[in-house]
Amino acid sequence: MEHNLFEELQAKKQQLVAFATKAVEYGWISATKEESTNKGIISLEEIKEKIEKDTLTIGVIGQMKCGKSTFLNSFVFKDNVLPAATTPMTAALSVITYGEKEHIVAEFYTADEWAEQKIQALREESEATDTLDASKIKAAKELVSKAHKLGTSLDSYLGKTKEDSFGQLIEYVGAEGKYVSITKSVTIYYPNEYLKGVEVVDTPGFNDPIVSREERTKAFLAKADVVIMMLYAGRPFDATDRDIIFKNVRQCGIGKVLVGINKYDIPYCSETNPEDENQIKDYVKQEIKKACRECNDNTLVEILNDVEPIPLSAEMALLSELPMSKITSSDSFEFAWKRHCSNFGISTQTEMYRWSHIDQFIKAVQNMIDNEKGKILFKKPINAILAAGEKIKTDNEDALSLLSNKITLLLAPDSDLEEREEKLSKAKKRILKKIDYLEEDLNAEIRNLVGKGKNELEDIVDASCRRMLNIVQNEWGTFKSFDSISPRLDTELQALKTRKLKRATENISKDCENKIKRSIKEFFSDTEDILLKYLPDFNNKDFIKSTQNNITMDMGKSDLFSYANDDEEEITWGDVIGSICNGALNGVTLGLWEKTIDSISHSGIKKDVSDEINSISREFDPKPYLNQAFKSKDKIIEYVRNRFINELIEPLQKQLTSVRSKINNKEQELHNAKEECKVLEETKRDIARQIEDIQALQTELS
Repeated sequence: MEHNLFEELQAKKQQLVAFATKAVEYGWISATKEESTNKGIISLEEIKEKIEKDTLTIGVIGQMKCGKSTFLNSFVFKDNVLPAATTPMTAALSVITYGEKEHIVAEFYTADEWAEQKIQALREESEATDTLDASKIKAAKELVSKAHKLGTSLDSYLGKTKEDSFGQLIEYVGAEGKYVSITKSVTIYYPNEYLKGVEVVDTPGFNDPIVSREERTKAFLAKADVVIMMLYAGRPFDATDRDIIFKNVRQCGIGKVLVGINKYDIPYCSETNPEDENQIKDYVKQEIKKACRECNDNTLVEILNDVEPIPLSAEMALLSELPMSKITSSDSFEFAWKRHCSNFGISTQTEMYRWSHIDQFIKAVQNMIDNEKGKILFKKPINAILAAGEKIKTDNEDALSLLSNKITLLLAPDSDLEEREEKLSKAKKRILKKIDYLEEDLNAEIRNLVGKGKNELEDIVDASCRRMLNIVQNEWGTFKSFDSISPRLDTELQALKTRKLKRATENISKDCENKIKRSIKEFFSDTEDILLKYLPDFNNKDFIKSTQNNITMDMGKSDLFSYANDDEEEITWGDVIGSICNGALNGVTLGLWEKTIDSISHSGIKKDVSDEINSISREFDPKPYLNQAFKSKDKIIEYVRNRFINELIEPLQKQLTSVRSKINNKEQELHNAKEECKVLEETKRDIARQIEDIQALQTELS
């Protein structure tokens, strides 16, 4: 009945380890990094390290009373763990993760952050520049007013952390909690194995008066694999939801936002105006589209364009998972159980689970995780292992082909050997010439694409910077805080990073790869003709096919523009874009969020912000990174040269020389070659069986 995606992710990781362990057993890869003789082949140890270091981050956003606590109890714990307490306007940032024992660790504000909050609380709401600013003032006043509970001990907590028991959680996140006024974040450690490598982040409100915590929230949302926005079905996508989504969701990136409409049973079972799931869902979709049109925010339109809201009932899901003894021993749970059973005409927990629709929601989360995690955590090591197996298969086939050729030489008349030697020499010269032509073609293609790509990317950055400068110059009024324009600037930067540059570089990379593949295809066609002409007895087609497969697999393992850093970690072009653009305005914006700037200082700050924007355009130079494509080309040329010359022509030449030198011992050589051929044929059958086993394990991983 239950669909626990965390357990499934852990199971998939273990399947990957089993997959890699089988590859070690077959000798495809090494068990440890030290044992790995081929630096390009991943080891079991490295795969395990990736799994251990990997963190699945799920961000949860939503306003109070939308049922986030109940949802998290069902989604994460399958138990009533988190208190569904009324939270203050600005709740602490909460992170749920694995721990050896149940406990919590609270992080308190620093002295500077608390001072910032007190300054904010001294402001009047009438001074606010907009509704968001007003809500921050109100939140600061509320939290400062609650600080009296700590009395003179307050200062002793600032800048520190405090470990406490699970039962005391409400003191840090509850509305009347002792420490709620100074709690910046709470990490909840829970001893469930499936939470290893998982962090579920319950973000604080959109109206956070503390800039540093708001920045941390943004960072969590930016790195999250999935961001869940929970709406309340009683008033889905109201003004508060709009504020949350406009403030936070643009940080998330395209394809990572999932919208849940919690407590769908309320409108569904309404006596006056009942709505079914489709009506609830359609209403939210229309409201999201309407809000996006009204704010004229293309980034949000793109992020939310394909969002399919899912109605669910977290309470029903939790009731389907709790032991019945726990339900009947709690008045509130028993009341909820009877109400849902009556409303939906059900009587079992299986039916309760089905009507909760939580399974549908979790599957949607799972799909997003697969999209985010699939390539890095699973596809890359799987492809690396398959490539290692393909290499073993190719080596075996090459050895068989060479032996077959040797047998042909040993059976041929002595007079034919000299002619074969001449043909091999001619084949080598022509293939080397073709390799030189291939390198020239690839250099020309990449040079053109790098030049064109550089111009395209710079034009995109320049256009975005012009739009940001226009916002600063024309929309930032003299008596307005920087906060009045920062969302617009932030939107433009996010669009630049997550959408415009990403798409442009993907197109450049795809174009470059297509041109490289086209040139390689022509090279192989020409080379096959040469081999057919000069080596008619050799198994040319299999050799060409395996060589093409290896190049294709190698190109598929990494970004064309990627490179390794000092720690031998792959740095992709996407990482480079992020490092160029990330935090471009932070130096200017920090400390200005809540200040009203007078006319004298305003022009100076305005100039600083403009200079910072201009520096983005001025310092953006993609050419050094685009030039990584030349290094990718060098690898291809090196592989082709090694494959055709070092692994084919030269071994055939050595073989021919050896046969000619042992012309008086042909019968023994022929016998040995045939016996060796039998061994290789048996090895070939073993490899085929291994591939079947590995493919079966791969199917389980899919």
